[in-house]
Amino acid sequence: MGLRTKLLWPLIACLTYLFFFTVRLKPVTDNSSELDPATIAAIEEEELRLLQQNEQDSSWQWQYIPHHQPDLEQLTANEPLETLVVPEVTYRPDEKFITFLTHSGFQNQLIQVENGILLAWYLNRTLLLPNAFLGEAFGWSNFDKLHLEHMLRDSSTTETCSEFAEGLVEWGIECPPRGRYAVLPFDEIFDLSWAKKHVRILPRQRSDFGWLEKEFDIQRDNVPNHVNGSYRDGDILFFKGETRYDWRIFDTPRKNHRLGKYADSLDIYQLRQRPERLLHFSSLFGTGKLPIRRPEHYEFLRNLQRSIIYRHPAVLTMAEKIVDRLGGHGNFIGLHVRSGDGWFIKALPENVNNIISQIQRAVESHQPGSLRAILRPTEQRLTLDQCRHLAATQNVTLVYMATDARSPQLNPAFDPVWNLFPCTFTLDDIFSPLSSDWDTLERVVDRNSGASLRKFLVPLVDATVASRGWFFIGSKGSTFSGYIYRLHDVFWSNEKRQQLGLEEV
Repeated sequence: MGLRTKLLWPLIACLTYLFFFTVRLKPVTDNSSELDPATIAAIEEEELRLLQQNEQDSSWQWQYIPHHQPDLEQLTANEPLETLVVPEVTYRPDEKFITFLTHSGFQNQLIQVENGILLAWYLNRTLLLPNAFLGEAFGWSNFDKLHLEHMLRDSSTTETCSEFAEGLVEWGIECPPRGRYAVLPFDEIFDLSWAKKHVRILPRQRSDFGWLEKEFDIQRDNVPNHVNGSYRDGDILFFKGETRYDWRIFDTPRKNHRLGKYADSLDIYQLRQRPERLLHFSSLFGTGKLPIRRPEHYEFLRNLQRSIIYRHPAVLTMAEKIVDRLGGHGNFIGLHVRSGDGWFIKALPENVNNIISQIQRAVESHQPGSLRAILRPTEQRLTLDQCRHLAATQNVTLVYMATDARSPQLNPAFDPVWNLFPCTFTLDDIFSPLSSDWDTLERVVDRNSGASLRKFLVPLVDATVASRGWFFIGSKGSTFSGYIYRLHDVFWSNEKRQQLGLEEV
């Protein structure tokens, strides 16, 4: 059999596959069960070729110009620091996009963002990244309600939300008071520089469809609205989930996919063939939404997650002040005790006992024989200066506890911590709420309202400090604890690499 003949059959199989998924439009569902093994193999071979080509082909490269960041020295000045100005962007006429709507708490939003970046990389589409919402959160709901929640928080929306009066009545929600939340671009909070080397990411400055049309000429044909399901409206292919676990998106075509708690499935090969300029998902919620089977995809996600660390200059500067008061990096154990909402309120005693056990094991392993000094009961709580002295002279270990509890010293559930580890301190123990040391955060203001963003950035400072301990212990089941574990691992890995004269990763 000649070389031409050998190449012919895989080519026919690929063309058949491409044709089949291109002509299909409504609804978009999983048809991987119809693929034979030869077709699957040909698709996976093409996948690898495209990945290699995209790494080499300069036509897919774009210039990344980072936002202007205030110099850290500027943080000592008295002028307020406004949130960053987003530069104007341009786009290619043939450029394809993907976007979604965030929801839930801040850490769950980050999981959705990571899923969005991974999916954009899979599909070689530009990600229109929604803003981050800090403070009072709104949970998952269907597309139209989520879309309204986003538009209510756009900077162009009036303070009374009068332009959305009809929608507020329809969905039974109130205009969110502006003092209860803050809106920031994700790349102002997190370092997305590694991600932007692999995926073109543009900020979705407004949530309405008019903005998409004005900025990117993404048109709709005013197709009757569908509450749920997948359908096309002009340049947009909508994926409107009926539940928060709607479509599970796989990185390999298979005859049978394990859906778990998800309602339906898609694969990236289907989505790559879609001609629509914008794929618009209602949500990309869930750590299991994009299960990974291919090693190169897992490696990308691992590098992506390790690269997304805090970058806000005021947050980092404030954290360094607190770490210095604790005696420097690695001079303490970091904790995160979540206690303020939901399941964590009921689970607080169990979490505290579990954390105490882990501290005891860590200290005994790190400083054998030192537990006797740590566990001495004290009638009066020790000061930070006293504890730093004891840490230097008697091997007493300092503990820094990040927590959402407002007054943990008054909560009996925390008593075992203070009794067994009297050198445990929280943020308020180090800098009182009225201290001028908080000016670094106080001067970070919203550019629209002029209000300080301090209260929304404090949890990020708390997390950063906890991650700088020589050991970190989090709360079971907390995604925020999971992120602090990541910060801790990345920070200390880079410290070790610097000591060895290696480049940070």
